[in-house]
Amino acid sequence: MRKKSAIDLLADMLRIYTPSLQEAPLAEYLAERMAGDFGFKNVRIDEVNNVTGEVGSGSPTILLSGHMDTVPGNQPVKITKDSIHGRGACDAKASLASMVAAASDLSTRPDMGKVIVAGVSDEEGNGLGTRVLLDSGIDADYAIFGEPSGIDNVTIGYKGRLGFTLTCGAPSLHASAPWLSQNAIESIYEVWRAVKTYAAEQAGKNQYSSVTASLTGIHGGSSHNTTPEKCSAAIDMRIPPQLSAAKTAEDIEKIVGRFQADTDFPKLKLKIDDITEPFETDKTSGLVRAIIRAILQVRLKRPLLLRKTGTGDMNLLGHRLGIPVVTYGPGNPHLSHTRREFVEIQEYLTSIEVYKATVANLVKQHNVS
Repeated sequence: MRKKSAIDLLADMLRIYTPSLQEAPLAEYLAERMAGDFGFKNVRIDEVNNVTGEVGSGSPTILLSGHMDTVPGNQPVKITKDSIHGRGACDAKASLASMVAAASDLSTRPDMGKVIVAGVSDEEGNGLGTRVLLDSGIDADYAIFGEPSGIDNVTIGYKGRLGFTLTCGAPSLHASAPWLSQNAIESIYEVWRAVKTYAAEQAGKNQYSSVTASLTGIHGGSSHNTTPEKCSAAIDMRIPPQLSAAKTAEDIEKIVGRFQADTDFPKLKLKIDDITEPFETDKTSGLVRAIIRAILQVRLKRPLLLRKTGTGDMNLLGHRLGIPVVTYGPGNPHLSHTRREFVEIQEYLTSIEVYKATVANLVKQHNVS
């Protein structure tokens, strides 16, 4: 794809505002372009506005997946000599646009296997798009998820996530007599301290290998002179690859259960909101070797392999499909979700070449083995 066409593609995508669960206009735009001048076949939009299309045929099957949604907050699209600015320029429409452009270029080349490009919805929300995509029966031998890693970095590991909500209730009384009733907010905090202590006991040699717990929201109280009748707290835990998010959930249930069994403790409820297992691709896998070689070919330098403390759709793809998955894409991840999102044009264009070289390397490796 020519430079101007690739830049225009990304700029058009940025002009379509797509906070989570409002991706339909972008899905329709991409479907039209993919089925038209971009040379894709079997283009479709599903019930949650994922858009998918294919180029090539045969073996292996390579999935290039990126998300269409952004965090809320519109940002004017601006193109300068060196960069493209706009909400999602970094996280992560540049990655998806470069995947579409790369696959379009590959559509005219024989013996490139089958490449599926998926633009998924709700990645910034609860991962609905990827979950539905997996439920549809999609299959692949390798997958790359598009996120801003920087073109000289490849993410091979993400921690897992356990998200849950605690709710506590206690009789509400006048604040001038706090001894007459337990305090729902204070009681929630007592449980939170137990959770935090548990996380501290799972410390590893670094943050990536440690369990962490964050109190991300707390709501309670109705008046400045009344003890709170109810309090709820949201807690986010991140789980390293050597541990299990499901087992961590069981441990949290036991901790909460001890408070629930105490007849003197206020009524306490636990709701598990999310269990996503950690995932790390073997750095000796064919996919990692193929993308390292691609970056060496295009950039003439060896990339860094990253392990991140966050959690991504890579986790879902890796576990459900049982295949090697990495996360890769242009952009500075520290610009994600900020009011100054941009991607350097040369980095964006270079990532297209890296995706193409990775596919070529995978096809060569796969067919030799």
